[in-house]
Amino acid sequence: MSELTSGARCAVPGGRIWYDILNPGAPGTPLVTVHGGPGTPHDYLRPLADALPGHPVVVYDQTGCGRSTPWPTDGRPWRLERLVDELDVLVTTLGLRRFHLLGHSFGTMIACDFALRGTHRPDWLVLVSPVLNVRKYEEDMRQLLFRLPPRTAQAISDALRTDRYDTAAYREAALVFAERHMCRVEWPDELVDATLGTVTSVRDALWGPTEFRVTGGLRSYTRSEQLPGLDVPTLFLGGEHDFVPARACEAYARAVPRGQTAVVPGASHMPHLERPELFAKEVLTRIGGPG
Repeated sequence: MSELTSGARCAVPGGRIWYDILNPGAPGTPLVTVHGGPGTPHDYLRPLADALPGHPVVVYDQTGCGRSTPWPTDGRPWRLERLVDELDVLVTTLGLRRFHLLGHSFGTMIACDFALRGTHRPDWLVLVSPVLNVRKYEEDMRQLLFRLPPRTAQAISDALRTDRYDTAAYREAALVFAERHMCRVEWPDELVDATLGTVTSVRDALWGPTEFRVTGGLRSYTRSEQLPGLDVPTLFLGGEHDFVPARACEAYARAVPRGQTAVVPGASHMPHLERPELFAKEVLTRIGGPG
């Protein structure tokens, strides 16, 4: 890793991104992280440094959120490829010859495309709550809807039918969903801050206003056919109660030549926050090095 100062910025196509290096003096191979969202800053991933104290942990805010450059207002569509480009620039800027790459939720799309591009090769690719086929994701979410309490399911169904997500009924249903499938422990400040810091214009442009339907630019995203070309040791990891189900992780892992899966019991979409010791054990079993 270069001698660049933590909490710095580097130029990327379309602007500048802010990054930080946690555990900078740790002896292990650096772990580069890619946050979810879209439009949600990295803050909720910072506890990874405590879970993996033996490894430097690189966090950054994607363009359009957090401390990085806002999205341009020139009217051009903002494509996933540009977010992959900026991750490429970050790794190059940091001078990383060896590193692990961890993507979470929406960030797994960026991390997967980065690894498929092949400009840089991570030692291990860790995809937490992966979404690599939007159509399959939406099918899983429809099945999950049937397992929610009837009142909650009805409120979400009504919102999807009317395309209205500003009602009290939907807000209450979204809270029930979040407590069951997003994070099942008291939300730490880092997750609260990241959630409140979400830039909704970015989220809606790429994803949409609800977890249950993708209406933005990513609605046709799939890498199912490309996964056999992902020649990197890859861990697909999720929580027992995650809205990205274990069967999705297993299907992705079967398609990857060196794919593995792990499920963190008692956790949902934020296993690194809900069960950090179990999460760290699963990750360190693969990437090795100090704890």
